[in-house]
Amino acid sequence: MRAMNADVGILGGGLSGLSLAALLGRDAEVLEATDTPGGLARTFGRNGFLSDIGGHIMFSKDQEVLDLMVAALGDNVAKRRRNNKILYQGRYVKYPFENGLDALPKEDAYDCLISFLQNDAKPPPHANFEEWMYFTLGRGITDRYLLPYNRKIWKRDPKQMGTEWVERVPRPPLEDVVKSAIGIETEGYLHQLYFHYPIHGGIESLPRAFAAQARARGHRVVTGCRVEKIRRSAGGWVVNDEREYRHLVTTMPILPFLLTLADVPGPVMEAARKLEYNSLRVVMLGIDRREGLDELTAAYVPDPALLAHRVCFNNAFSPELAPPGCASLQCEITTNPGDGVFELDDDTLAARVHAELVSVGILRATDRVVEQMVQRERFAYVVYDLGYAARVKLIADYLASLGMHAAGRFAEYRYINMDACIRRTLDLSRELDRG
Repeated sequence: MRAMNADVGILGGGLSGLSLAALLGRDAEVLEATDTPGGLARTFGRNGFLSDIGGHIMFSKDQEVLDLMVAALGDNVAKRRRNNKILYQGRYVKYPFENGLDALPKEDAYDCLISFLQNDAKPPPHANFEEWMYFTLGRGITDRYLLPYNRKIWKRDPKQMGTEWVERVPRPPLEDVVKSAIGIETEGYLHQLYFHYPIHGGIESLPRAFAAQARARGHRVVTGCRVEKIRRSAGGWVVNDEREYRHLVTTMPILPFLLTLADVPGPVMEAARKLEYNSLRVVMLGIDRREGLDELTAAYVPDPALLAHRVCFNNAFSPELAPPGCASLQCEITTNPGDGVFELDDDTLAARVHAELVSVGILRATDRVVEQMVQRERFAYVVYDLGYAARVKLIADYLASLGMHAAGRFAEYRYINMDACIRRTLDLSRELDRG
């Protein structure tokens, strides 16, 4: 009889897989295809310039989860104040947009306010995301910011998107919108006002810390191990004909995971193939100036003429993400095959992004780019198209029928942040430890 490698096999060494291993009391082994665990919570760079794959910060309404993340980092963490803006028609508007209406021309601010107060959009239930935006925030705010920004980041018409995820775009209190329109300072979502971030090493320090905790518990993190085949055994599951586990947890993207299984029902596989997602390009620019490039944490860019939908000023996250006197900028671009951006080579993409940042005044023409890198990620954003809910339920029900567990953004196929991923793994660890 084959000896069990571990009670629990965890497929995928991203933040979800590593945090689950760190939290589990029973014996576990993590299998990660790449040489560097962390998934989307990785950090890249060279010559002292670092950038994350997307703007990752640690904040949450879930205090238990926030405490877990902060504690995992030990002394390597600092608390900072978030200062995000929206670059709208040449001016910076406080984020979220409805909290910065006083920065708009008076006529625009009035239109945003009156259409919010006298909103005649049809009430729920909503068939699509566009209808939800108009009902929730009114015509003025929706037309000026929400529609162009969401068209840009999702690369789809919001009429073709569902509303299963809109709790991430909460309805602001009426009093906050009125205050912002007349110039009274308001902060909106207070749980986002401050955040924690590693002092050294970028956000990858967090999954690394969880990996260290997992190893300290006696669990194993195996890198360079691509999962290609999974089959049942008398005692549980066999992976790649060489490793056996009583329980299996997948944090892998759904379709690649299902392709490792034999005899997946046709409707389930068809549903997985129809799930939509956006890929990501992250352009990191190292600039020979720091002054003025560490005041904002991020700028959201709804202008469709510019490639990046968000620019993060990495030095505001941690001064150690660039050498002294220099700055690191992180420019995020969603993309899909055939859109003209997906096919660009790294140098062409970085040069275009740099030119666009100069054109809108984020960078000066005299600023010198001393380092640049482009990171490419296939799976970055889960897209909630109109067929999303039925497809995901069909797949989730199938995995449950097999006795398998899924955890994480692309395994569960939910657009969730780091804190929600860890809440899932915390709950799952308790369930598995009880079983």
